[in-house]
Amino acid sequence: MHRKTILLFLALLLSALPVVTVHAQSRQAVIYYNQACDECVTYIEGELNNLLASNAISIVKKDYINERANRAEFNDLNDQLGVPLELQSHLATFVDGGRIILQGEPPRQVVEALLKATDLPEQILIYSDEGGDGSYQAWAFAGPVQSYPPNTPISEYLTWFAANQSSFSKPAVSQQSLLLSTVLLTGLVDGINPCAIAILLFFITFLFSIRKNRWAIAQMGLVYIASVYVVYFLVGLGLLKVSGLAQGHWLGQVGAGLLILFGSINLINALFPKFPIRLELPEIGKEGLKTWMYRATLPASLVLGTLMGLESFPCSGGPYVAILGLLGSQTEFWQGLAYLALYNLMFVLPLVIILGLSLNPVMGRKMQAWERASSRTVRGVTGAIMAILGSGLLLWVL
Repeated sequence: MHRKTILLFLALLLSALPVVTVHAQSRQAVIYYNQACDECVTYIEGELNNLLASNAISIVKKDYINERANRAEFNDLNDQLGVPLELQSHLATFVDGGRIILQGEPPRQVVEALLKATDLPEQILIYSDEGGDGSYQAWAFAGPVQSYPPNTPISEYLTWFAANQSSFSKPAVSQQSLLLSTVLLTGLVDGINPCAIAILLFFITFLFSIRKNRWAIAQMGLVYIASVYVVYFLVGLGLLKVSGLAQGHWLGQVGAGLLILFGSINLINALFPKFPIRLELPEIGKEGLKTWMYRATLPASLVLGTLMGLESFPCSGGPYVAILGLLGSQTEFWQGLAYLALYNLMFVLPLVIILGLSLNPVMGRKMQAWERASSRTVRGVTGAIMAILGSGLLLWVL
């Protein structure tokens, strides 16, 4: 009897407890894409949708062209998860909070195997070019990236990674630090160009020759430099907006290629002065600059700097376009704008230093004589540095 009483008591106790229903953890995939890319939309609505739905994974689609906030979110997510630039695509799918990252259009059998797998690394990324031959790259955020033909099962990479994981270490240098260093160095090299420097030195020498005092020369020089900065910045701003409409991994590659091209032309000009292609101010532009220079007023200095900023673009625009391509492919608009401002500060820094030194008339004449005597050397050295920087950037974004 005692035993029956205990069992009855336990039954009543259990019946009073709330009923708890256990649900399997829901899975979600967030897809960032360009609505204007017909191939991407077809892939998302077809193959990718079927794969995710068959694995009970809900889908959130985010178009970053029509919704600019999604672009910022996309870039921030790549940065937070540590996705390298060379493994970023303009179509990306983040499954289970980024544990599985699909960049581009990986082979169906690879995606299916990953979605069904129960024993994966902490993070794994698969990259495959859209419209390519189906080959893909795999990376578990440690060790070297591995490349495979289309029909190779992902289990081959997973087995290799598990066997070698203990010897891997994560990269120490962040993408943002590398990007910042590249922007600052390229801006400085771009600023050491014969076009703007020669005009500023000639302008300062002319102002001394008509007996302008140092304060007046400093004012006109600063107005000239500020005008160059503003015009160059506005040109870059326009190009940055255009690059935002053509998102893609290829933008950085095109920019790096242009940097190599412009640097090579400058180097060839230094070695072979009669080479027919030259990056310099047009003759008609030089005459217009002289006209405003000879007026020797603050308003004329403003016009002179504005014209110089516009006309020097063919002379020194190669590195600028290269960096803008890199920023367009890796940053959202406002972040790119900040980098653009830093680039232009480095671009005008040599002009500020030259202005300060040239306020001593003797030093100014020596610097002008040096500029004339060594312009070929400067062109050659800066050209070589540009070509090397471009090659490094190309290796980075390939």
